[in-house]
This record gives sequence, structure tokens and C-alpha cells, in this order.
Amino acid sequence: MRCIVCGSETHTKTIPLCPKCAKTEKAIEVAKDLHKPFREVKVKKCNLCSNECSGIALCGKPEYGTLDYYEDPLPTNCCNAWFCKGSEMIGTNLAVFYYGCNFDCLFCQNWMHKRFEFARKVSIEELITVAMRDRVKCICHFGGSPEPQLPYALKFSRKILEKRDIMICWEWNGAGNRSLALKAAELSHKSNGTVKFDLKAWNENLHMLLTGRSNERVKENFAKIAERYPDVISATTLLVPYYVDEEEVESIAKFLADLNDEIPYSLLVFHPDYRLKDLPITPRQQVFRCYEVAKKYLKRVNIGNLHLLGL
Repeated sequence: MRCIVCGSETHTKTIPLCPKCAKTEKAIEVAKDLHKPFREVKVKKCNLCSNECSGIALCGKPEYGTLDYYEDPLPTNCCNAWFCKGSEMIGTNLAVFYYGCNFDCLFCQNWMHKRFEFARKVSIEELITVAMRDRVKCICHFGGSPEPQLPYALKFSRKILEKRDIMICWEWNGAGNRSLALKAAELSHKSNGTVKFDLKAWNENLHMLLTGRSNERVKENFAKIAERYPDVISATTLLVPYYVDEEEVESIAKFLADLNDEIPYSLLVFHPDYRLKDLPITPRQQVFRCYEVAKKYLKRVNIGNLHLLGL
């Protein structure tokens, strides 16, 4: 497998560009072929996320969520478990898994969110009934990504907080509507929860290639939440072999440190999945190079999924 630009090794059949060329403008052209646009409906313009589609075909309604839910015993395998207060509790986490996403990541680790035939339409009342169980100590909105269904998620979260003390957490790509994202962060702030951004890549061209979407809104939302609610914000980056390298991690770490060098940052070891099944687990050298460069700028850096490296 050779790069269509320079002839270097590409490492995967899916991406016809080598890691170096993947950061050039050529990546934008290739991204158009790799990522099919969302199916649109001719209705008023939607502003739930940065895609700003002319329809909401994949998005939920405020009255119900297109999702599934389950309870995980605490501490869970949550990306923030290494510092989150919820991991010190005895009980369960209510994991709310939203179907659909405003990104189209080639490496999606939760790609089942695309299988809408398995989704349920869940009312707010049903989810409140589950969240009222004494053993449930925290709620994690994830997926997919909750951005396309934030009106529902926010309404549910507000109602449950009116009834009991419980942590509200978000795991998302961060490219949602600015106003709604701030409202979600406020709920986490009030409930001692967290807001975890998955920062896929720093280079705009590489980000477009890997996700089909820009990361401009992601950076803007992250900076705004970090400024207003510094106690809730955290970040992760999946170390896609060869492509999301120490150069990408260094740029992300600098961005975080300029906001607050205490922001928790977790580097996640990649496992082959979805359209990048022919890539290996992140090489150890890449993992530890990325860790060392992140530590140059940030005080709280973690490596997640270490078990994949046999450690």
C-alpha cells in the first residue's frame, strides 16, 4: 500500500495517504471520497452541531432519545476514571449511549451507534425512573456522541438534578452548538461531573481525513468551557498508529496548557476497529513518545488502554 502523492507506505488500505501527506491539503480531497455526507431532509436549517445540516434525519427529538442505557459498577472503564470522583464511590454509573454522531471517524471504537435498528426510543420519564435508583451515583452521556441529541439530554439531566444529587458527565467530540455545550458543562459543574472532549487530531487536514469534519468548533468550545468551568474539563486523544503522532499530541498539549496546565489529558492506545481494522495496536514507541511530549506541557497526563500493550 503506497501513498498516492509521494509513494511512501500508507499502513492501511482505507487511507491512500501516508502520515506526512495526510497533513497536507491533499487530505481534503481524499476526505470527500472517504466520508459520505449525512442524509438530509429539506426542512429548516439545524444548528444542533457544527455540521449545520439542512435537515435532522439522524437527530433525536426533545421528547425522546434514540439510545440505549445500562448500569456499570463503579469504578467503570470510563476514560476519566483515573481522576474522576465517581470512581471513589460505591454503586453504579448509568451509561446513556446515544445512537448517531456528527462525526464519521474512520477509527470509531463505538461504531455500533450507526446501527439504528438496535436503538430504542426512550422517554425522559423512563430514564428518570432508572436514574432514581439509589445505587446510581453518576450519569455518563456518550455514544456515538450526544451533540445531535443535546436538547433531550439536557432536559433529562435538569429534571433528574431537581430530584436528587447525582453526577452528570459528558463524553463527546465537542463540535456541538456552543450555547447547548455550555449549558451541559454548567450541569456538570453543579453536579461535580466532568466534560470529556475527544480531541481527534490537531492538524485541520488530518482531522478532516480521519473524521470527515473540521475541528474548528471543537477548539472553540473547549476553550470556552475551560474558561468558564475549569473544574469539569478534560481531554483524550486516540493514538491512531502512525497518523496521530507526537507532533499532533504536542500541538494539542500546548493548546491545553495555554488554557490551564492542570487539565487532565489521557492518551488512549488504539485497537483495530471499524474502517481501520488493518492497522495494528498503537506501537509502544509511539505511545511513550506521545506521553513524554505531553508531559512537557501538562501536569496531569495518563495513558489509557495500557492492557492492549500487555502492561
